[in-house]
Amino acid sequence: MQSESLRHRLSMLAAMIGVASFGYSCNLDPVHKAGVDSLGEENSAAYPPETEYHRPGEPCTLCHSKNGPAKSVFALAGTIFWGPDDYNRRVDQAYVRILDAKTRSRCFVTNCNGNFFVRESDFPDITFPLLVSIERTKNPGTDESTFATRRMTSHIGRESSCANCHIQGLRDYASSGQIHMYDEESQVDQNKVPTPPSCPNDLPRVTLCPEDRL
Repeated sequence: MQSESLRHRLSMLAAMIGVASFGYSCNLDPVHKAGVDSLGEENSAAYPPETEYHRPGEPCTLCHSKNGPAKSVFALAGTIFWGPDDYNRRVDQAYVRILDAKTRSRCFVTNCNGNFFVRESDFPDITFPLLVSIERTKNPGTDESTFATRRMTSHIGRESSCANCHIQGLRDYASSGQIHMYDEESQVDQNKVPTPPSCPNDLPRVTLCPEDRL
């Protein structure tokens, strides 16, 4: 009797584990699944799919979360643009500085497609709310004098995807649009910002902020 009871309990435990695993891999949360599905297919003509360069300006942590489907989990992620409207003018090698509620700071560098991301291991126990500033220097790695800088006027309360608030193509009372270094595209032209490189590329790039190279 005891052996039958033990076998029964073990089989029930195995079934529960199987259901939990199935739920995670197949994403039984209909709201989350609908959000992921709404992103549509990757634009393979514009960037290599499923790489650090993909889906600029989209809500990164929708997929890069514990619900998946991406394997890596981000604590914060987004894309930096030069202006408020032009999707194709993204800022490479910008320094994204983050200060959390425990006054701990970290700095991250955008890649050639303007993307930055903070893995959970990059900023352990990151504590919201956050303050964020962005700096692009004249020649990252060589001339670190400031070319353009931007600071959020409010804090990030709990949202880990910048694009969920900085909505692409929308500027109104609910959103300031994509994250931008200048308020008008005409200012981008006037300041003769660096031309974004092709992406990806084999050009030398800065991967650490100045304060992390000491």
